[in-house]
Amino acid sequence: ARRILDHSSGRSMSAADPMPTEPFQLSAILTGHEQDVRSVGPFADGQVITGSRDATVRVWKVDSESADGASATCTHTLSGHTHFVGAVGITAAGEALSGSNDKHIIIWNTEAAAPAHVLQGHTEPVTCVRVSPSSGQLFSASWDKTARVWDLGSASCVAVLKGHEAALWAVQPLGEEAASDRCLTGGGDRTIKLWAGETCERTYEGHSDVVRDLALLPGAGFLSCSNDATVRMWELGGECLRVLQASETFLYSVSVLPGGEWLTCSEDRTVRVWAGGSDDCVQSITHPATVWDCAPLPNGDIVAGCADGRAYLWTRAAGRAAPQALQAGFKDEVAAVAMPAQQVEGMVGDLDVSQLASEEALAQPGEREGQHKIVKDEGGTPMLYTWSMAKGTWEKIGEVTGSSGGTSLGKRMHGGKEYDYLFDIDINGSMLKLPFNRGDDPWWAAQQFLWNNDIDQAFLDQVANFVITNTPGNQVSSGPRNADPFTSGGSYRPAANGAGSSGANGGNADPFTSSGAYRPGAAPEGVPSCGGSSAPQDPWMRGAYTTAQGAAAAAAAKYAAPIAPLPQLESKAAREAPRLPAPAAGSAQLPGVV
Repeated sequence: ARRILDHSSGRSMSAADPMPTEPFQLSAILTGHEQDVRSVGPFADGQVITGSRDATVRVWKVDSESADGASATCTHTLSGHTHFVGAVGITAAGEALSGSNDKHIIIWNTEAAAPAHVLQGHTEPVTCVRVSPSSGQLFSASWDKTARVWDLGSASCVAVLKGHEAALWAVQPLGEEAASDRCLTGGGDRTIKLWAGETCERTYEGHSDVVRDLALLPGAGFLSCSNDATVRMWELGGECLRVLQASETFLYSVSVLPGGEWLTCSEDRTVRVWAGGSDDCVQSITHPATVWDCAPLPNGDIVAGCADGRAYLWTRAAGRAAPQALQAGFKDEVAAVAMPAQQVEGMVGDLDVSQLASEEALAQPGEREGQHKIVKDEGGTPMLYTWSMAKGTWEKIGEVTGSSGGTSLGKRMHGGKEYDYLFDIDINGSMLKLPFNRGDDPWWAAQQFLWNNDIDQAFLDQVANFVITNTPGNQVSSGPRNADPFTSGGSYRPAANGAGSSGANGGNADPFTSSGAYRPGAAPEGVPSCGGSSAPQDPWMRGAYTTAQGAAAAAAAKYAAPIAPLPQLESKAAREAPRLPAPAAGSAQLPGVV
């Protein structure tokens, strides 16, 4: 039997010789998180770990011996991060670990439900954590364009891998006994790099968009998936051996099942199983919302993390299948999803509602697993179906609704990073991007937009209100945006050895005397100076600490006079998008905006 390396924890699993042929069925639904489940993985004993946008990590015990199929119970909720958790894994000792948008990695004492170590060093969100099965070292990737290698015994960083030109999304240790420091990284610059220690040995090019995930393929090389909707199979020597068009939308995860099949998940709400030796889709499983991550379990089952705040277990074993009532309820929930026409067009091509066939067209069998078809129901409403080869039927997966207008649909990339919203702002004929994530502070996002585009500060509250209006239901993360430099957890404290060090291995930086101190005349952080560089910001001005009352009160106090609305903000995609009110008579206009 071959050995297949699991993409989440680095564990190897025995692969059965025959290729399974039974379709996956719903086994259990893991309910408990309050927001999107962004990352999933297995423990060696079959437990499941999930990380969520709600800033928590959960550990689930899966009971496969239940009379009504498998059941899952949350045994531990791990709270400690201050922003959403986008990466989870398991240490060689069997402890949970997680990486977050708060820039930290936490190694958990799982039984105590408390952090054992907090690893600091990354300066941007941590997007991936993987443990080498040979050395036990932790490898992490971050939006700060670096990967780091950590010794978990000392909880210290032992290597920093620099070379990518954009945010990193994936890191995969090779797990070699003879060279345990070798790993692969992939990111927003569309490349994959092979590292030996801190030295880049090779760069793989081929993807036309962000590289999102990597998985080892023993005996052949490795797999990569991308926002370009393809999976590529590479040999370590550099040659791309195969390109699989695995979706019509962003791919978020790729892994290898114990039987050798490939597993992917994507923006279009599907988990897909692929025959390892061909481009055939064995099964396409549609979920109620975007599937952010998926992973194989030791027993051959699958866990998938979904944007509806739940994780789903899937199995080929009849004894672990969910009761028919639960499966029917899940099917109804999938069918009830309302899908914007613009999103559907990204899946099936141009959509002309006037030319759609009636439901009678569903009598014609599909040609391949996961094939899509849109028909009108009796009331004339467009409905999206997908073909199931296993059941020999078309299954309804949603209602096609009108254009959303105002924002790009689904996750969008900007500067190699991922955002929930990407507003197109038309300024004097030029489109400016205003990126925004759920959980972000709209006032802070508006302030950054003004700085980045040199727009008059007087329009802060108008831009912020535009964002608030067009991001309904957004709840600002509880984590502080800017810390009080004197009293917060990030306040300056002299190093114990008397050295004025700062960063991951020293004390917090003195905002007045450290290397990061503000110097008059320098450009604010993130704003190029005349020489083209950036300098630390004045802690009392841009980026200054604000009290818990927030930036809204501060802005209102600073700009007490009435401020003109911004009628110029409108979507490039749809002029019928929600518009701001017309400016009051005699009020100031935003220079250069039409």
